[in-house]
Amino acid sequence: MEQCVRQRPRQASVSRRRTHCSIVHPTSDLTRTMVDYNPGASVTGTLATGGKFQGEIFAYDASTSMLAVRTPGEISNSYDLKLINVADAKDVKVDTSKVNAIGKLPDIDDPRRERRFANALKHARVAADNIGENVSALAQDVFDALARTLPCRWDADVIVVMDEVKVSGPTYDAAKGCGSTPGAEERVQKVLEHERAKLGI
Repeated sequence: MEQCVRQRPRQASVSRRRTHCSIVHPTSDLTRTMVDYNPGASVTGTLATGGKFQGEIFAYDASTSMLAVRTPGEISNSYDLKLINVADAKDVKVDTSKVNAIGKLPDIDDPRRERRFANALKHARVAADNIGENVSALAQDVFDALARTLPCRWDADVIVVMDEVKVSGPTYDAAKGCGSTPGAEERVQKVLEHERAKLGI
């Protein structure tokens, strides 16, 4: 009894080699160019969106093709960092004639970081609270317009201004006082009419 054995055709072995500071990426003419991303060297190129970039190489990760480019920041002795996917970039050129030494990263200021985080979280919560739940587009437009000049909050689908005046739907065109401050209703009504006129409603 004969046994038929099928063998898969052997594939040519392909050698893959990764280096710490180089990558092979396609260019517009389908050629491949080796680029050495030496930290401290100047780099220029074109993004996939067509925008240009330039700066000093801060770091490069060959496994993700991500290049960190730094440029002088607005504050003295500071830098702005931009992450670029060089696999999608074109016309990447690195000038290694002058390579600046990349100094040690500064220590993280934990108290400052925590203050910035708390401040960002506070603003995010305020922004979230300004979005009404199950309200019409008209109601949200009126709220956003009033909130630019007056403190506002939502009470279900009712806009509460300065905790003194309410603006209710469905038309959101009339202010009704609910507090004790004299003139609050008239003030909010004037602002409301002005903002509605700007919105064209």
